[in-house]
Amino acid sequence: MLVIFRWIRNQAYPLLFALLFLSAWSQILRFHLYQQSIYFNQSLGFYRQIDSWKSDITQYFGLREKNQELVYENQLLKDQLNWNLTDYSPKRNDSYLDSITNTIVKYEYIKARVIRSSVGEQNNFIVLDQGYENGVKQHMSVVSPMGIIGIVVESTAHYSLVMSVLNSKFEITPYFKELKASHGVINWNGEDPRYVELEEVNRFVKVKNGMKLFTSNYSLIFPAGIPIGTIVKSSSNLKANFFTIKVKLATDFSKIDMVSVVKNIQQEEIDQLDNTIPTKDDRDN
Repeated sequence: MLVIFRWIRNQAYPLLFALLFLSAWSQILRFHLYQQSIYFNQSLGFYRQIDSWKSDITQYFGLREKNQELVYENQLLKDQLNWNLTDYSPKRNDSYLDSITNTIVKYEYIKARVIRSSVGEQNNFIVLDQGYENGVKQHMSVVSPMGIIGIVVESTAHYSLVMSVLNSKFEITPYFKELKASHGVINWNGEDPRYVELEEVNRFVKVKNGMKLFTSNYSLIFPAGIPIGTIVKSSSNLKANFFTIKVKLATDFSKIDMVSVVKNIQQEEIDQLDNTIPTKDDRDN
């Protein structure tokens, strides 16, 4: 300790100079707009370059994981092919006709990068670098190579806001591939971002651990066959009518990077039908 005090005493003048210099520099940046703008523009460019280098390094060391995701995604797309194609008819618009399968594609995928996301809140959101100028609109679904991500709730010209699966307001009815039926509602309890709860599943349904859950072909937002997760724990008792089910999500939300925004090409037709459905007031009249 005496050595430190002795060193400070011997270096008193240089340290005082450094302190006064930093104080003067901070005052200049605080009260002179021209110098302030130059400093912040230069520092902003520097930090952007650092972020770019960091992103490049992270992407390089993550190539093996990305390759595994691509293999998984290719297999998933093969499995989905029969779920998301409709029979071709000469009377229908052939703008999206698949020349190989002679069927009309129902969905168009818009690639986007995640620029901001959260997992520790009760209601988590994700920001993407694509907006309505790129075709992204409200109520479009967002998926990753591993599984579902969420739903677009707002979009600007170049960005969009996505309500994550890790949001207390997000709900979806999963499809049990083994049972060939849809049951219950997926909901997040705000605790572990790796897991969600599956509620309202009747205890007489033959649920077991290890079952895979997917999006249903009854969904008007998500394509059918997108992975949701795997049942890891289920329990029930004679006093309860429903199972208590814990599901491990297929998507690791702490590592999401590239995603796809899904556009339902036939959405306008569905909206037209929805508008023709009579409301309760119409039926009363």
